[in-house]
Amino acid sequence: MIEQKMSFLSGVVEGFYGRPWTMEQRRELFRREQKWGLNAYLYAPKDDLKHRMYWRDLYTPQEAGELQNLIASAEEHHVEFIYAISPGLDITFSNPREMATLKRKIDQVWEFGCRSFAVLFDDIESEMCPADKDAFSSLASAQVHMTNELYEHLKKPKIFLFCPTDYCGTFCTPSVAQSPYLLTVGEKLYPEIDVLWTGPKVVSKVISVESIEEVTHVIKRAPVIWDNIHANDYDPQRMMLGPFKDRPVELIPKIRGILTNPNCEFELNFVAIHTLATWCQSYCHGKAITGGKNTFFKDYIPHEALQLALSEWLVEFSVHDPPGGSRSLQGGQSKREYSEEVPMQTDAFYVPGPREKFLFTAEPLTLDDLILLSDLFYLPYQHGPTALNMLQELHWLKCNSNPMRKDTEWCARAEQFDKMCEAVVQMFNRLSNVSNRQILYDLYNYICDIKSGVTMARDFVKTIGGQTTLSAQQKNDDPEPWGFRGGLSGEFQRMLPNHGYKDVFYQYSRPTAYIIRPYTQSDQSAVQQIFQEVMCEETHGFPATKGAMLLSDRLACGQLCPSPNCAFLMEDESGVCGYALGLSDDKSTAFKGQYPESLLCDNPSVITMQILPKVSDLSVAKRLIECLLSALRTTGCKAFFCELREREKRMLDVLTQMGSFRKMTMEGLPDDLIIMRTAEQNVVGVGC
Repeated sequence: MIEQKMSFLSGVVEGFYGRPWTMEQRRELFRREQKWGLNAYLYAPKDDLKHRMYWRDLYTPQEAGELQNLIASAEEHHVEFIYAISPGLDITFSNPREMATLKRKIDQVWEFGCRSFAVLFDDIESEMCPADKDAFSSLASAQVHMTNELYEHLKKPKIFLFCPTDYCGTFCTPSVAQSPYLLTVGEKLYPEIDVLWTGPKVVSKVISVESIEEVTHVIKRAPVIWDNIHANDYDPQRMMLGPFKDRPVELIPKIRGILTNPNCEFELNFVAIHTLATWCQSYCHGKAITGGKNTFFKDYIPHEALQLALSEWLVEFSVHDPPGGSRSLQGGQSKREYSEEVPMQTDAFYVPGPREKFLFTAEPLTLDDLILLSDLFYLPYQHGPTALNMLQELHWLKCNSNPMRKDTEWCARAEQFDKMCEAVVQMFNRLSNVSNRQILYDLYNYICDIKSGVTMARDFVKTIGGQTTLSAQQKNDDPEPWGFRGGLSGEFQRMLPNHGYKDVFYQYSRPTAYIIRPYTQSDQSAVQQIFQEVMCEETHGFPATKGAMLLSDRLACGQLCPSPNCAFLMEDESGVCGYALGLSDDKSTAFKGQYPESLLCDNPSVITMQILPKVSDLSVAKRLIECLLSALRTTGCKAFFCELREREKRMLDVLTQMGSFRKMTMEGLPDDLIIMRTAEQNVVGVGC
């Protein structure tokens, strides 16, 4: 006889990869679930060896006792304990002994008091062994046959879950509606068995009513959502502290239940579980409001749910951990000690003198700190408001920086960015002094990482704003390890385009393709336009240099023609964006007395170049100049010089980085003019 099903499953699945939670943490989870109105827990830690890798092995007496106590604790808190087993890595479905082994393992857990079960076939190979290919028409048929038999063996328990290998939309071929795998599940799996589903993707950004209706039609039952929105086992640099969102409350009557598979670190899941509970309760409170054919639901507002969760979480930070760092249970309740202030451990009789340092005083953690923390570590596809604002401000400050400009707006925004960075540092300091060290230890690697990143961004803005200069340590080739993303993974990311795979937060445009081609006389107007645009940007107006007009200015403006075959342009898809022009004989064109005779004799060729500010890849500018130098060398030129104004920082950087140019010092030049030259020995090997 089939027991009556629970009306709606809501709670947590411990289904991530990594260190499983402790028994004590799971008991604390049950306490929270009961308090917040959730009713289910699915035991499926990937790294419990006897759940997955060594599923055939029975639990030892000690392990059995722990599981039995855990199941009893869940029952005490009115939480349904669902034991999951994951045999798909190596089971042979057609071997009767394998089925007998599986039944023996499940029977053992039944003896512990568990009455709800799940069979999981996620994250396994889809290829069957030869024996199974002979016995079954498909992998889905084999899995369904085994699941149905186990369900009957257990006398059709009230809750029995099945996780398919194709457990999300992106895994279904050719589509959810036409998936042979899911169609087999829908047709052959007993209708009383529930099916787990993660949504359109493994980590779904949005789970819509329409997508659930589609899969429901195929599997012929409402699914139980296994939600990975707060999971972080795939990225060691991220935790998810944003609210449960982008799942409309209207989903609830369309699904059998919802279980969140959250962060690996137990203490980081307060927000994930609390906001899920608020989401579930918003339906319960609003479902009775009906008008005609439509049912209206109480609004679930994610940021309000987040505020409520963070307000309650703040109290947890002031809980004193007992010795050993775990909370002992007595009568099913945690022994908790709360502190209004963070204790200060120091000599109570010591009082600093008038000229001595003040004693350190730990500032209490605030709700604003936790809101900021959540914003910095929000959700897989979304930054929190403050984090997004910081990214936008840093981008603006970087794109609009000019150390020589006294720009009121830039300075004001730089100051505001600095205040945001300071708030992150202060949040880190206050978190470091909380009483509940267990929460801190789960947070510590993440907040250290974000503090390091924010500090580097803060220093960068001060540097480009002219407030500080790079230290010798920042400039050298052997930086401290905290100044960059380390390890082999960091090296791979730096070598790949766009620093690795396309990031989920941005839609990068495809890389810009540049063409370097010879200059023609018809290109003169484009060259002059680039010259005027760049120089007006650099000098706040058309450049003015003491004395006669520079050779480079005359070349760019068309007063002088470059030597034949010694001029090149750079183009992107929108048109000309850079130029490099050369004159093989500068002595005949320079104004008398404009340059020392020795400069013109030793360097008979002059070059000039510019690129538009939109060209961010300066390596392209280097290639442009190398093409010009190579062309000049074919005419017999062996040494070159170029003129730069002090404010032409980008071109100065390009020439300096090439290594073949050096700055010259000579008397009689205008104060704002820089001469860079190269000699024959410096240009050997230069080519296009």
